Amino acid sequence: MQTDSPSAVEHQTRPAVYVGVLVDVPLPGVFDYRWPFDTAPQVGESVVVPWGTKSVWAWVWEVRPSPAAGVDKARIRDVLSRIEQAPILEKRWRDLLEFASRYYHHPLGACVADALPRVMKHLGKDATAPAALRKWDKRQREGTGQASAASGAPAQEPILNSEQQAAVDALCRRDCFSVTLLHGVTGSGKTEVYLRAIAHHVGLGQQCLLLLPEINLTPQVEAYLTSRLPGLRIATLHSNLADGARATRWLAAQAGQLDLIIATRLGVFTPMPRLGLIVVDEEHDASYKQMEGLKYSARDLSIMLGRIHDAPVVLGSATPSLETWHRVKNEQYALLQLTQRAAAGAQLPSVELIDTRINRTQDGLTQAAMDAIRDVLAQGMQALVFLNRRGYAPALTCNACGWVADCKSCSAHMVWHRVDRQLRCHHCGHASRVPVRCPTCGNQDLSAFGRGTQRVEEALQQLFPKAGLLRIDADSTRGKTGAQDAFAAAHGDAVDILVGTQMVAKGHDFQRVKLVVALNVDASLFSHQPKAAERLFAQLMQVSGRAGRTGGAGRFLVQTGYPEHALFACLKKQDYEGFARHELSLRKEAGIPPFAFQALLRADHKKLDVAMAFLRDARDMAYEHIASMTVPDSEFINVCDPVALTVVRVAKVERAQLLVESSSRQLLQSLLTDWLAQLSAMRTPARWFVDVDPTEI
Repeated sequence: MQTDSPSAVEHQTRPAVYVGVLVDVPLPGVFDYRWPFDTAPQVGESVVVPWGTKSVWAWVWEVRPSPAAGVDKARIRDVLSRIEQAPILEKRWRDLLEFASRYYHHPLGACVADALPRVMKHLGKDATAPAALRKWDKRQREGTGQASAASGAPAQEPILNSEQQAAVDALCRRDCFSVTLLHGVTGSGKTEVYLRAIAHHVGLGQQCLLLLPEINLTPQVEAYLTSRLPGLRIATLHSNLADGARATRWLAAQAGQLDLIIATRLGVFTPMPRLGLIVVDEEHDASYKQMEGLKYSARDLSIMLGRIHDAPVVLGSATPSLETWHRVKNEQYALLQLTQRAAAGAQLPSVELIDTRINRTQDGLTQAAMDAIRDVLAQGMQALVFLNRRGYAPALTCNACGWVADCKSCSAHMVWHRVDRQLRCHHCGHASRVPVRCPTCGNQDLSAFGRGTQRVEEALQQLFPKAGLLRIDADSTRGKTGAQDAFAAAHGDAVDILVGTQMVAKGHDFQRVKLVVALNVDASLFSHQPKAAERLFAQLMQVSGRAGRTGGAGRFLVQTGYPEHALFACLKKQDYEGFARHELSLRKEAGIPPFAFQALLRADHKKLDVAMAFLRDARDMAYEHIASMTVPDSEFINVCDPVALTVVRVAKVERAQLLVESSSRQLLQSLLTDWLAQLSAMRTPARWFVDVDPTEI
């Protein structure tokens, strides 16, 4: 229910109480309001306040006997009402959001709104709507309606090998904040180690949080944990949930009615008062970085969350991020290793490089790859063809005049989706029909340039007409249950050949896959992105791990025109440590993360000149701030010149950025605090934002 404001006469008889509230607006700090109620305010409670001519949802963040210094009391307005149905935001949850706001330089009110279930944010746009409030109150009373709790006997418990048992024993001894990297080869049974550690901590009366990089991994992991631990109260949280379901689970977690939350990156903002263990699976994955609004890293915030709750944090991966590996080598994180596969007789697949300079391709496949697929099908097993490019072809061209189908709103080619008979921009989403003739010269002989998963699927259907084919990518898995249905089919006997993008590369335990073939991997070898090689190596190691997980010899074939590249030398030996050592030496020489810290300032406008002019002014301001700072001789801080992005125009908006880097995280944060405050006071038509610890530059 809402508690309305008392009359003015009653208000004058009591000592004034003031509250600082947060509102979902792009402005820093709290806003002062007078507290007109008999009962004292609680920090973390929800209220309705006047904001201009509207009434909006807000959160009490401070309580004090007088307004902030410099605020005119006569202009302070009263809180309109209290939202008693909404939960009190607990202190440790607020501490995490305050840290995120400071570190990522995002307004605290907007951080809180982004972290809460969308229901509360929507109510903020119409906070006085009785129907909306009744729905929220009903969800709160319903409690844990969405939690999973399997009945019946638990599934058979596998016998741990010595490395797994040692890892479980070590994690069960962790009873306070620490960070441990569980570095296990693909198929080494990391999930079983997580399960045993989770069961131990739940047995102590604690709650656990398990983060996964992608939504399509949650059904498989939830089913496994539920079957093994049937008494556990489990719920999943991800962005595909309906607003009501997410709100119900969020509230149940805060009330302590759930033992385990399995979630994607947004799960780091789930309030869990008895949190005792945090697990971040596939910690290297770029999906843990949020790219809109509050641009946070869920992996990094998980570590801060563990520190706040004094709870151990486990980072798991077969290919850890180089930042994590660097901290392990510097003894900032502990290390547990699983060097062998868990299934009896299972071995890591052999890695074979096929030189496409010598072996010509037909429809993107070499003869060696086609022969290998044919052999696997003859054995009644599955083959997986990996190509991280969806659509039929990345471009449609005219051989007569050189015309290329480009997006009118973006500086990018339109991708040909032959199944839908469309050209589609993968940046802005614009779609159009495929032209029957060249719009420039009228030539009807238009050609596909390059290959996507649809084109490879078509080629495989022609080469192996009796084989059951299944394509898994963002196009084939649309709909609420599209991905879940596709992966269920992939585990069945009717599918002989899987064709997929990065969606199939990690986490999935395909029992029948004996062969993996990787196509078109060379572009990342020469990318301007500093992390391109790291991501390619991780991607190839992960997708290779889908082969031979249940025993027998698995094979991984990589078609490349550069088999002598250092990355492939490490890949052939499945040598992550060798690759990390080589890549870290290059990064140290270049002075880039993890040996430096970075932030990007990006500006967007319909005219590139406007965005660049703002960034040049911002650069000059940064120079002035740096000149006034005390920078030790052993440290550096540098501001680069602004540049346009590689894909400069998206949805008719031109984009540019400048990079700030420093050898010291503290120096970088100090500059950002003062510099961004000055930029906020500027008047500019450009839209701008900052990205701390960017994953792409």
